[in-house]
Amino acid sequence: MYKFAVIQILSSFSKQEIKEFDKVVRSPFFGGSAYIYKFWRELKKHYPEFKEEKIERKRLYSNIYPGKKYDDAVVRKIASLLHNMAEKYIGIKRANSENAWFIELFTAIELRERRLNRLFEHKARELEKRFDEISVYDFQRLLERHLLQIQWMNFATDNNNSHKNFEHRMTYYRYGIIYFLSILMQETARTWVEKNIYNNAAKFNIAEEMLNHIDLNSFAAVMEKQDYPQMPTFEVNRLMMNMYRAEEGHEHFFSYRDFLFANGAGMPKRVCYFFFIFLINYCLKHNHSATHDFNMDLSRVIDKADEFGIIIDPQLKIIIPANFLVAMDAHIDAGELDKAEKFYQKYSGELKGEYVEDTINYTQACLHLARGNYITALEFINKHDPFLVYNKVNFRILKLIALFELNRWEEFGLLVDSTRQFIRSTELISDIFRQRSADFLKAVNRLFEAREKNSLNVDDIYRTIEADENLIQRRWLLKKCLEISEK
Repeated sequence: MYKFAVIQILSSFSKQEIKEFDKVVRSPFFGGSAYIYKFWRELKKHYPEFKEEKIERKRLYSNIYPGKKYDDAVVRKIASLLHNMAEKYIGIKRANSENAWFIELFTAIELRERRLNRLFEHKARELEKRFDEISVYDFQRLLERHLLQIQWMNFATDNNNSHKNFEHRMTYYRYGIIYFLSILMQETARTWVEKNIYNNAAKFNIAEEMLNHIDLNSFAAVMEKQDYPQMPTFEVNRLMMNMYRAEEGHEHFFSYRDFLFANGAGMPKRVCYFFFIFLINYCLKHNHSATHDFNMDLSRVIDKADEFGIIIDPQLKIIIPANFLVAMDAHIDAGELDKAEKFYQKYSGELKGEYVEDTINYTQACLHLARGNYITALEFINKHDPFLVYNKVNFRILKLIALFELNRWEEFGLLVDSTRQFIRSTELISDIFRQRSADFLKAVNRLFEAREKNSLNVDDIYRTIEADENLIQRRWLLKKCLEISEK
């Protein structure tokens, strides 16, 4: 059966948007007509569900063309026109909210092309003033300022002013170059996330190749000498890049962390959120380091993000389940269980989406495991109906820990075998995570044999675990080694 594509858009509308769209459909400026409005008037009666099986097409048609024989092609045509209007509406709505400057830029372009010079200058200077008031850390605004300079260049050319044209062209380059260098530097962190979390890797990464041939430190020195206002946004991106490119040591992490802690409050929330996500990913990458306690550091990072009001995604207006899990794990791993409880109480109600129940079960299982409530932890684990592959692996690991603590060895052995087979067969986890999971299974199985069969030297197991900084649940494994050794 043919389905109305427009229903997908209409189903996403709030009640207020339905009222606003009603005005759009009536407006000839947006392509509205009496026929389309009649069609819309009948269709909106099915809001908010818009169940297609309940939408009577013949009734829709008869309301538009009383007495005429039903013509499905006409209904499809009107539905298509309504779809186009819905797309225009959501586009204009977005432009009027977060990207209103685009409309004003187009206005400035029209004023210049109509040779309304005084009005153009007023509009362009007004835009420049607004840009000056925006945080220097908002790197996306650099691209917008870059585009505005094109109009100043054209305006200077229209008025045969080569001196001004050159001046605006240099400003045009400055904004554009700093913007594109910033996104090149950000690609360093993004590339790591793609490789290590999503198992994606490009055969040729043009951003990485360009960065390998640019002396950014020398360029930064020139910028500082020239006292460029855009230096802060360049600097924060350079610090982030250095952090992810460093082959050893964590000095660049400390520099980036301290910079964000000192300046995050003055950044727009969506920008601060963006930079903090990469700080969090770095902590996760090194959370088993033997040279620095990144679990405690990650807990501090979460505290700071909470202080800056960026735990909830500033654009989506929800807390993303993965971020909620990371924050809870950070406090639990740092041994700050009361802080984890408070975080749970404050933010669990903000979770949205189909994975909320899984997220709740996982975090509660982690909390109860940390408190030694192994039976209760198992109850939360067993509520889980896994869908995401990462969740399947994580829940299995939690269950293995609970079974180990409860001495339920038959179940433990079966779960080790099934988990080993599972991580071998799935292609939906990264190679790194697959290896880390396999290493955990090997380690926990050796501990089981040492504990129950007394067949292995625990000191050897301890040294093997201690040497592997990337091992999942490394601290718990080391703790079990010491307990078995004492017995």
